[in-house]
Amino acid sequence: MKDQRSGSQILYGFLPQQTADLKGGIWRTTEWKDPRPVDVEDAIIRSRLIAELKGWVDRGLDATAVNFLRSGGPIEVVAVNPERGVRVERFPLVWVCRTCRRVETGAAKTCPCGSSRWQQLHFVGFHDCGLLEQPVIPMCREHHQVRMPHQSSMDASRIRFECPVCQKEIQKGFGWRKCPCGRRYSDAKNGEYLRYNVHRSASVYTPQTFTQINPASRAAMRRITESGGPRRALTWALGGFEDSEPGTGRQTETSLVDQLVASGLTRSVAEKMAAVAGDAGELGTEEDLGALANAADPQIEAAEREAVDVALAATEKGSRQRVADLITPTSPPAALTRYEVDYPAALRRAGLAGVDLFTDFPVLKAVYGYTRGGGEPGNSRLSLFTGKIGRRVYADLRSTEALFFRLDPLLVLAALRQRGHVLPPAADARAARAILAAHVTPPSRFSDPEDAAPPGRDLLTLIHSYAHRAVRQLAVFAGVDREGLGEYLIPRHSGFFIFAASRGDFVLGGLQAVFENDLHILLNTIAGAESRCAMDPACARNGGACPACLHLGEPACDHFNRYLDRTALFGPDGFLAASACHAP
Repeated sequence: MKDQRSGSQILYGFLPQQTADLKGGIWRTTEWKDPRPVDVEDAIIRSRLIAELKGWVDRGLDATAVNFLRSGGPIEVVAVNPERGVRVERFPLVWVCRTCRRVETGAAKTCPCGSSRWQQLHFVGFHDCGLLEQPVIPMCREHHQVRMPHQSSMDASRIRFECPVCQKEIQKGFGWRKCPCGRRYSDAKNGEYLRYNVHRSASVYTPQTFTQINPASRAAMRRITESGGPRRALTWALGGFEDSEPGTGRQTETSLVDQLVASGLTRSVAEKMAAVAGDAGELGTEEDLGALANAADPQIEAAEREAVDVALAATEKGSRQRVADLITPTSPPAALTRYEVDYPAALRRAGLAGVDLFTDFPVLKAVYGYTRGGGEPGNSRLSLFTGKIGRRVYADLRSTEALFFRLDPLLVLAALRQRGHVLPPAADARAARAILAAHVTPPSRFSDPEDAAPPGRDLLTLIHSYAHRAVRQLAVFAGVDREGLGEYLIPRHSGFFIFAASRGDFVLGGLQAVFENDLHILLNTIAGAESRCAMDPACARNGGACPACLHLGEPACDHFNRYLDRTALFGPDGFLAASACHAP
């Protein structure tokens, strides 16, 4: 059948083995026809995918897929081909007569009541292993017919099947059927049996996604490498991202070597040339990393990865706009007062070092598998996508707009120290950034908060809670639904992006209008609007976060609505409470 859908609608609603409602019927996607490859840097996507899969391995997934990727197994990143689309098939082939409620399977035919008006059964059977099948419908042994009376509940166990001739009840529910795989993947009771639900339920199919700010295209990555590589991006981040992009400050020996290697020189020659430049006093020293200079390599590499993320977002010339850039000789007096007085005061009140606008913000939303029975590791089994040459990732690439919120590192460090974490004091903002990156390790989004190291858990909770608070307020100011916004956290550098998501009703320009006209009102609202929850005291007693105060929908939050707590912002020692003490 032919139908029109956008790329983002296909990514979220028409993935392989996913069912969807189309033109009054239910269809199952069998494949994307001739999908188009997406130009991404293999090393970054591979690293991100391994990190995602490791989260599942830590919660029980077999490590075969991770080992495959680590050994260099190929990855396909593909987008829908708009000229070829996707192939779908009718599923399930179970029909209910609209007149008498008789049930038939297979090809629809004339009902014994004389009607030819059928509707598809909305229930399907599924198992954690990934199996999806149409329900087996019981028949009256004597009359070989069955009807399904109307029911008011969507609970599959309450469905009644009866004979339309003798009126006897045949069965209640779809019965018990063991999955052919013979395995139990969760601790649920009767986990080896098929379960039944409405085909569009999240328990039937939950896509497993990740977001990559900037798809790390080969050209973009090459520009980052040529400007000094990850080490140069890291020194840029430690400086508070103040320069328009990496590469404008002093080179270090490590960053110069990376740049020379990227230009085609061998590493040995590059190291000799960097040594000569260092002896001549032309390079900054590695001590510019502050506390990070003596940190373990994994800690430095993780800080570099997050710095590169921001650097990649800033590769498009003119994309990043800072508050200082709004001040021009042609700015009217009212605007100058807003930018020079109101904005800085609001930033201090909100505990922020800065807010930047990115008008050309490439974001890749990627789906690498799906689950049936639940969406979190440990509660279900991950089914990965495969392509013609290896693992396949389905993606939607968009250029959108975003706001980059940068928390004041001195206040962040003070908040963690106030919570009892032993961290060195900092003389200035750069030292605070280095201390946080060197001594605090934010947990993976898959980690259970109870198992995470306390300093990293508290840092991620602070950044994540602030991001959710900002999303909920920004949605009002930009005039969009919350699901029209997405978040991307940069916890090691005390920041986060809020971007216009490809899914949802969003008109580009909304974030830019807020940035140019109402940023001070937004920030004062984030810091000073009602911080209590309508569900208090129950919410406060159970984690300090719920759908009424901090939770966001799944498309907007990649962290399963965990690592959230209002007290991190508004408690007696909360970040925003502390920032108010420092505001003029």
